[in-house]
Amino acid sequence: MSTKDTSFGVLTLASSSDYLKAIGLALSLRISNPGVPIAIACSRKLEPLVAPYFDYVIEEQAGLRGFEHKVHLDEYTPFETTFFLDSDVLVFKPLKPYVALWGHPAYSATGSYQTTGFSSFGLDRASVLKKIGFERLTVIDGAGHACFHVQESKPLFDLARTITANYKDYAGDIKYADEDAVAIAMTMLQMPPAPYGDFFSRYLSAKPGTLELDASRAHCHFIAQDTKLPFSPCMMHFAANEAPIAYTRELYRLFRNQGIATDGLLALGMEDAWMTYVKLPLHIQLKSVRRLMRR
Repeated sequence: MSTKDTSFGVLTLASSSDYLKAIGLALSLRISNPGVPIAIACSRKLEPLVAPYFDYVIEEQAGLRGFEHKVHLDEYTPFETTFFLDSDVLVFKPLKPYVALWGHPAYSATGSYQTTGFSSFGLDRASVLKKIGFERLTVIDGAGHACFHVQESKPLFDLARTITANYKDYAGDIKYADEDAVAIAMTMLQMPPAPYGDFFSRYLSAKPGTLELDASRAHCHFIAQDTKLPFSPCMMHFAANEAPIAYTRELYRLFRNQGIATDGLLALGMEDAWMTYVKLPLHIQLKSVRRLMRR
């Protein structure tokens, strides 16, 4: 166990399918946030594979599945103030200033308020608002991050775990999503989302042809798709395998920059590309065919 300062640090999670991405995150943090300790929660079998790149390795809790681990971050973190990041995030700027910018929140992530529509996992926002008796829902769809103080955030995590255990009562018969469970908890505890500012981005945030990206130099700049203005984000979340080729290229750069073997990165990129360009479109087409056949 490291003896580094535990007042502030970064936490991520990893599984056998994405631990190389978690290592890539750690390498990008070493460049953009030198001196900030990094922790990872994972299974015991992954520990020898990730330990060289992290200051703390925490064994994940047994009996939890997938996204459920994210409502136990307060039990995993070794830090008083934690920036949690998904494994498929790359970071280009120091994180600590955003803690102050966001007002040292008990728990927060960038997002907005909404009253209608559906989350990417199918949560009916109007329906859940009616159930919990609030007028607007905190929405943190696709955030891939959170900032929290371990002691002050306990009510949020306790409530998120309760919602998780009774998820169908809140969300109906849909797939579980930690971000929706946390969003419901934030709404009920009246915790506001953080402003997007220059913090958050995804690959699709950039106007095509304008993205300058090199994580090995902590560089990311583009013309924003929505505002058409120059934008240099703190981080980029490569969610939903939306840019497998560009993301794999950045992982190669980071690994090579640190003299780390790139074994496994090609297979990882090919798997992500298969999911994005073949499996998902095929799944969508099959669903459309099934709907037509039922008519």
